[in-house]
Amino acid sequence: MMELHIRELRKFDEPLYKWVKRGLIELIGLGTWRPAQAIPSERKLSDGFGVSMGTVRRALDELVDEDVLVRHQGRGTFVTAHDRNRYLFSFFNVCGHDGQRIYPVVILIDFDSLRADAFAARNLSISPGAKVVRMRNLLTLKGVPTLVDEVLLPAARFAGISRERVADRSGTLYQLYEEQFRQSVTRIEERLRATVANAQQAADLEVDPGYPLLHIVRRAFAVDGTPIELRHSFVKTEHYEYSRTLHEADRGRGRD
Repeated sequence: MMELHIRELRKFDEPLYKWVKRGLIELIGLGTWRPAQAIPSERKLSDGFGVSMGTVRRALDELVDEDVLVRHQGRGTFVTAHDRNRYLFSFFNVCGHDGQRIYPVVILIDFDSLRADAFAARNLSISPGAKVVRMRNLLTLKGVPTLVDEVLLPAARFAGISRERVADRSGTLYQLYEEQFRQSVTRIEERLRATVANAQQAADLEVDPGYPLLHIVRRAFAVDGTPIELRHSFVKTEHYEYSRTLHEADRGRGRD
């Protein structure tokens, strides 16, 4: 019998499948199964947790709905991994007015560290004054500066991150988080605001100060539900717009 060593205790009156789900999340977070790796079969998980296969299947169904796991017909169930396509269709919500999605060219403008202000601390669930890593990126679409991102990360979760590691990455930022720091983004929350460009944003985006911009405030969450990224994106909307398609599974979990 497969042994599963988990710390999660079942809560009073908690449905059994919810406890199994939390146990699976803990094991994924601990690296028992890495991104793109197959998890054990439902039968083995059933034996390991000491529950029925139906209970395991219900827990797995929710994790698939939440993009933590993905099923491949005839191959099994795998921990979801980040790649270019997942970024473009799940996490990059800017497209042309015709609906076309284009993979952006990302240019690192600045990289430093600072102390979290009250807003960052609240949104990253850290203490005010805790160290955060900040990076600013310029994103171009069809060669035109279109977005400026300011990304804040809790330094404690990204020990060793540097300008060089960010600039020299071969994939997306979320791939870097996952592959080098074992921080997998599985869910985001975004809020939209109207704003105008300040002097720095205007220079980056090649517009005049006061130019109208779309401000997207994003929180990205790890598999265990902990916020690991706070991002401010400023978008020129002359040729582009915000677009996100909601699925039934998104409702009630921070995507609506």
